[in-house]
Amino acid sequence: MRWGAVQPGQPGLSIGSDNCQGGYEAARHLIGLRRRKLAFLGGASRGCPEFLDRYRGFLRALGEEHVPATPALQVDAITTEEAGYAAATELLRRGIAFDAIVGASDLIALGAMRALKEHRIDVPTEVSVVGFDDIPAAGLANPPLTTIAQNTRLAGEVLVDTLLRQIREEPAEARMLPTRLVVRRSCGAGAVPGP
Repeated sequence: MRWGAVQPGQPGLSIGSDNCQGGYEAARHLIGLRRRKLAFLGGASRGCPEFLDRYRGFLRALGEEHVPATPALQVDAITTEEAGYAAATELLRRGIAFDAIVGASDLIALGAMRALKEHRIDVPTEVSVVGFDDIPAAGLANPPLTTIAQNTRLAGEVLVDTLLRQIREEPAEARMLPTRLVVRRSCGAGAVPGP
């Protein structure tokens, strides 16, 4: 049993967030703010299944809203602030206009915001940014980072329950947990109070 991507045919049981839905909600939110040139920063490959699912959700939202998906606006990055900084720098080097970034993690998004600031690109006036995870640093960033929150409390409860079921040799199954959009100032929308 593990916390991570819930993939068909994988051995063992996984408990994880609905990464595809989270990526979808992030992109839909930005499209709703009239952003049309969306970039995705994160490793969109089979080697990083959580990020790949987030990218798939991102692409689904673009397709549903008839917003072009530009392959050059996807840059691979691992989940560190330094990688997000490097990915955003690479995105800028490519010279293709973008008005929004979805970071596959908050650390990637925070690094991207730092790169944008160094290039005198205002967040959120010129570029909206959304991350994924809702780590504590997201709310402390300047501007505070809009993000997709994973329900870590529910995840802990489900992991313990699933483990106890396995110990008792009761039926247990993989589960995908819902995510939630947390709106802060980095996307240009008014902040919505949390629950």
